[in-house]
Amino acid sequence: MKNTTKIDNNSRNILIIGANGFLGRNLLQIKNENDYKNRSFNFFTADLKNTRISPDIPFYNIDITNREDCIKKITKISPNIIILTAALTDVDQCETNKNLAKKINTEGPKNIIEACKKTEAKLVFISTDFVFDGTKEIGYYTETDIPNPQSYYGKTKLDAELAIIDSQIDYLICRTAVLYGWNHEKLNFITWILRKLHNNEEISIVTNQINNATFIRNLAQILVKLIEKEAVGVYHTAGDGALSRYEMALKCAKIFNYNKDLITSLEMLNQKAQRPKNAGLDITKLKQLIGSELTIFSLDDGLNYMKKHRIE
Repeated sequence: MKNTTKIDNNSRNILIIGANGFLGRNLLQIKNENDYKNRSFNFFTADLKNTRISPDIPFYNIDITNREDCIKKITKISPNIIILTAALTDVDQCETNKNLAKKINTEGPKNIIEACKKTEAKLVFISTDFVFDGTKEIGYYTETDIPNPQSYYGKTKLDAELAIIDSQIDYLICRTAVLYGWNHEKLNFITWILRKLHNNEEISIVTNQINNATFIRNLAQILVKLIEKEAVGVYHTAGDGALSRYEMALKCAKIFNYNKDLITSLEMLNQKAQRPKNAGLDITKLKQLIGSELTIFSLDDGLNYMKKHRIE
């Protein structure tokens, strides 16, 4: 049964599953920013293990693929909102290990759905632009366009989306793409480019993959804003504007004053999983909801922020 009770915005208990991950850590970090200090969200965290969660934030060992244990622990926590960031996002690994991909990306969310039914929690699910086939010739994909994933990764995420939509729980599905920002744990596409150019290494980047680069801290802010506004349904929550991977690399060189001649264009890259050629996401619906309350970063915005707050 859906929870129709209005929850006080100042006392929401939010469980972040996948809290050690890139997005999970940024969700926790923005809580300390000036704009968010007076908003008393009570954060609870969960992951397979605790690597760097602050001792003052409750942590739980939760494996979303362990149905019984997962539901039991979430029921005990009894959150108002669950943000599910945990996923297997290595697109090529999903193609070569389909059983693992399905277990984590589809069956895991189905277990969370059952926990939401028991606790009447709202589920915020992080999805991907890879649910689309990339063949759209005019404009970017809107929330009403019909998905048609070409990779197994995209299929597992779409299957999770459909299970959530059919579940009768309160939900918010957020499709995003190409998350970037400084990260001590591992390189992302943008930081990989920056490291290569910083070391004066030549790189070849494809021109036939178009996506929205999404600044991780901005995405965390967007998710909090959508929660505050009690948004429901499907939203495209990605960076403002889609570019080819090659164009992204050129912007990195320009803004960080690196040698753009180190970058050569590549028409196609031999990868295990098929990538959509034009997976640009239309974020008009998101902009209409949040208006001028929050800036949605373009790649230029994100790179300039990274340059100003540089981490070596």
